[in-house]
Amino acid sequence: MEANRRSERTNGEQGMRAGRLRHRITIQKNEIIRDELGSEFYKRIDVATVWAEVKAISGREKLASGAIFSEATMRIWLRYRDDITTANSITYHGGNTRGTTFGIVAVIPDPKHTRLELLCKGGVFR
Repeated sequence: MEANRRSERTNGEQGMRAGRLRHRITIQKNEIIRDELGSEFYKRIDVATVWAEVKAISGREKLASGAIFSEATMRIWLRYRDDITTANSITYHGGNTRGTTFGIVAVIPDPKHTRLELLCKGGVFR
């Protein structure tokens, strides 16, 4: 029976392998908060912290207004969720970008809704 399951998975099906999900990310959303004077402002609220596979696609540095700005493009895979959109953001808790928040540029589910691919961009002024 186990051999049958294994062969089913290798016949073109792309599920999520738990061993690749070795990075921690926090999914966040912006929520409108009102202070005691009635003023509204946005606050980032944590939605969930999950395991994911994170890979850097590209990075660059540029000079903007006299400051150096570092920008990275990341590809993130995680188990399928239906509550992630480009309005969310991701905070990555590992590697050289520890604690950096990335904006989600694209949310790409696989056809069987077993995993999500997120294309994200973020940066830091120095």
